[in-house]
Amino acid sequence: MYEHIKCTVADGIATITIDRSAGNNALNMQMFRDLIQTVEHCDAEDAVKVVIITGAGKNFSAGGDIKEMATFEFISYELSMLTGQTALCLRRCKKPIIAMVNGAAAGGGCGIALAADFRIMTEESYLLTAFSNVALPGDTGCIYNLHQIVGLAKTIELMAFSAPIYGAEALRLGLATRLAPDGKLAEETHAFAAKLLRRPLGALAMQKQLYYEVFYRDYMAYSRLEAENLAKAGASADHREAVTAFIEGRKPIFNQND
Repeated sequence: MYEHIKCTVADGIATITIDRSAGNNALNMQMFRDLIQTVEHCDAEDAVKVVIITGAGKNFSAGGDIKEMATFEFISYELSMLTGQTALCLRRCKKPIIAMVNGAAAGGGCGIALAADFRIMTEESYLLTAFSNVALPGDTGCIYNLHQIVGLAKTIELMAFSAPIYGAEALRLGLATRLAPDGKLAEETHAFAAKLLRRPLGALAMQKQLYYEVFYRDYMAYSRLEAENLAKAGASADHREAVTAFIEGRKPIFNQND
């Protein structure tokens, strides 16, 4: 359908693939726009009953494109609002959405996975908030959705330290719905999708509407504040240092201007 966002439909299941594997499926603004359009198309398409989102190759998504960050023009209010709209699009979709997390789901990729209704992982796949590693507060509704699942205290820890959350720990925290055996992620995910197909999908759609109306009523206010903070952080000395250090292959030294 799009250059880096692909969609196939078979037996009532739409599989949306983030397909930029040469760059570990790093995300840019156009990919967020295309993902929104693809999810909205699936939501409107009667032939689609369940949606799976995954990444091509070894990883789900590395998050924001570090090469674009290095222009120091990529991080912006507009970008953050777009990422927030992407997460919201998944929450508003009437169809059940499963994130099939292969490899790393980092930064915006983590945010997309958290916005799904279900996450199927393996022992080796992991979620990584990543934002503080590049001196950013977060986008893609990551804090909002983390808080919905694990509560405030754990959200603060995960956002501050950006440690990878591997499959078993993700399952313990409620971030993973199921763990698939090694080499059987696709098989397990499609079996889970098939199980959903046998449930009363009209009732599930009404449940999703209730979740959205009750638990996401303040999301847009959150998203605007998220965007304001991201834009400020994107112009900071710490962000410039983090991106420069990443490109140079060294550890960043933060707080040099304090």
